[in-house]
Amino acid sequence: MHALFMLLALQLAPTPAPTQLPYPAYGTPAPGAAQQQPAPGVPQQVSLSQAIAIAVAKSPVLAAARANRELTQIPVEAARTAIFPNISGTGTLTQTNRYGGSTATPPPGSTGTFGNSTVSKGLNATLRQLIYDGGRVIAQIHQARASAVAGADTYERNLETLAFNVAQAYYGVLQARATTQLDVQVVNQNVVQENLVRAQLAAGTASRVDLATAQLPTAQARVALVRQQGVQLAAEATFAATLGLNPDALVGPQNGPADTQTSSAVAILPYSQAVTRALALRPDYHAAQESSLAAQYNVQVQRSGLLPSLTGSASYGTNSTNAAGSNFQPSSSVGLTLNVPVFDQGLTRANTRIAQAQLDLANAQTDQSRLTVETDVRQAVVGLVSAQAAVEQAQAELAKAQEILRATQAQYRAGVTTLPLLLNAQVGLTTAETDQVNALYGLRQAEQTYIYALGESDLRSY
Repeated sequence: MHALFMLLALQLAPTPAPTQLPYPAYGTPAPGAAQQQPAPGVPQQVSLSQAIAIAVAKSPVLAAARANRELTQIPVEAARTAIFPNISGTGTLTQTNRYGGSTATPPPGSTGTFGNSTVSKGLNATLRQLIYDGGRVIAQIHQARASAVAGADTYERNLETLAFNVAQAYYGVLQARATTQLDVQVVNQNVVQENLVRAQLAAGTASRVDLATAQLPTAQARVALVRQQGVQLAAEATFAATLGLNPDALVGPQNGPADTQTSSAVAILPYSQAVTRALALRPDYHAAQESSLAAQYNVQVQRSGLLPSLTGSASYGTNSTNAAGSNFQPSSSVGLTLNVPVFDQGLTRANTRIAQAQLDLANAQTDQSRLTVETDVRQAVVGLVSAQAAVEQAQAELAKAQEILRATQAQYRAGVTTLPLLLNAQVGLTTAETDQVNALYGLRQAEQTYIYALGESDLRSY
């Protein structure tokens, strides 16, 4: 009896590690359903920073983001080409043959004869340089640069999003494993209680109703354990997939001291300061601003279609001057070409209206991005404060549940309380321990949400 009460008083501390149980723990076995395979070059246990590094290297989501970033950088180089001179070289070799006689073509059925054959040879170089185009090229360069900056900012936010998703999955696995371990201990605890009542029934000191009362919590605990096994396997598959690995990869999070501390290491700023900081750091907000700037330059580009352009050209070469293709003489030219748009069927006006509408849309999206940042920060601040308070209350709940269980155990030993009341006290302790696990890892996830909302992820090395 004393050993039983010692077991009931044991605090069910979370020990997040893979549970060595068949799946499902009770019921028809499912061979291979929970089997995991080692991933080449990937440790089986990883820290959060290692998990992020693996995801950066292997995630196809980030690989697509890199490609999109590269696509936004290339137009800058293309836009710059218009300010540089265009130099081309041409070499020609031409032989011209004319039919003899009074007609230009041979009569039908005759083979014809050739005469008056001439050969022309030449080497020429041409230089063309844009001198003035109303600022169109410069606006195109600025537009491309702004789009490139927006693309780089978008990639940085994609990187932060990947790190956030990895962190959420990381702590999700730890929480699932801790809950599974807790459910295992609850089953064992209820089995011990059930065996004690069965022994009391054999000794004539308990009834069959007492046995049925003790058997019900055991059955309920086994149901909870089987369900939680499925939750844990799903969490582990999500974690592996988030890292860019196969869902059955044998990889899981470590359980370091920082993961289980009951206080937050993240300093919570007042809302106004947090918003100011997020607006200064969030790359997605910066990307929206740069996209708006690119749209402004696009309006300038389209309007410049009504402005004149001036192009200079020069050429130099040497060409043959006789029918034999010899007697080369140098030749050169210098000129200016002024193009003045007179009437373009309203095309420039239509393009300008489209560009202006795109600018209005970009400005609206920038405003929406600002609201999104403010909303994210608000929710993250409230969520982190609530998560920290939940941990403190869960600690108090656990202490009270332990106190109630000890008192109920003493009453049960003295014969002044009933078995159902003792089982209720045990359920209260289990609930408190579950709340503690959920609150602890809820705090870790709230910390990551807060960091993500402020854009404070330190991912510059990636």
